[in-house]
Amino acid sequence: MGAAMIQIDTGLVEYPLTTSSVTAGWADGELAAVAGPTTFATTERTLSPDHNLGIQVKLSRKSLKQSGDALEQAVRRDINGTMQAVLDASIFNGTGANGQPLGVIAGQSTYAYGTTAVSADATSAAFRIAAGKFMAANAASSPADIRILMHSATWNFMDSELVSGTAVSEWDRHVRNFPAASNVLSNIATLTAGTPDTSIALLTTSAGGVAPIVVGTWGGIDLIRDPYSDATSGQLRLTALATFDVAILRAAQLGPAAGGLARR
Repeated sequence: MGAAMIQIDTGLVEYPLTTSSVTAGWADGELAAVAGPTTFATTERTLSPDHNLGIQVKLSRKSLKQSGDALEQAVRRDINGTMQAVLDASIFNGTGANGQPLGVIAGQSTYAYGTTAVSADATSAAFRIAAGKFMAANAASSPADIRILMHSATWNFMDSELVSGTAVSEWDRHVRNFPAASNVLSNIATLTAGTPDTSIALLTTSAGGVAPIVVGTWGGIDLIRDPYSDATSGQLRLTALATFDVAILRAAQLGPAAGGLARR
């Protein structure tokens, strides 16, 4: 979805992302002054090391003795995969409570980017209209610049809906406007069961090389090896810890295409 990872040195309490407004203006005449000066202050958004993600693994003495190097590689894969899945979910749906960062979708009102309500079936037209509003706000110059996050159930529904009298589905029409590579199908997108089911889709774009979402990480992944806590059974406990935070840069670069896209 165009998010950028920022590596932050350990020891920084906060990392500034955007500043207060900076004005620009033409000088009205040869001896006239330009606009300003404007106070340059980092007051709007920061990343803070307040969110620690941890994974614990216990290894039995038998597994340590019989598996060797293959066990280490398996543990690495499991830790990396689990951490990636949890982090992806938190970037978009983190509650901002209980140690979680505030996710981009869950924190829509806090991040103050716009929404488009749709009380109808998910169609190519619904996404086209939302994208048109998105581009009108100068957030994107063409549909190819827009990334769309939608639930896989939304894709399934649109691909099964044929335009009357044709063999063309709503999904076929959709990918004519938005290349397949620009569509991210994931259960991270919110789906609410009901009659009909409803879902939310998120639009993002990178404007002028600026990412819509940033994920800050302090240092790398710290791995703590603890042979003592479970010493009576000969187990080895591993704890992987990472510190992350999430924020957006420009509200104009994000927008849910629809809250309430229906799926029969």
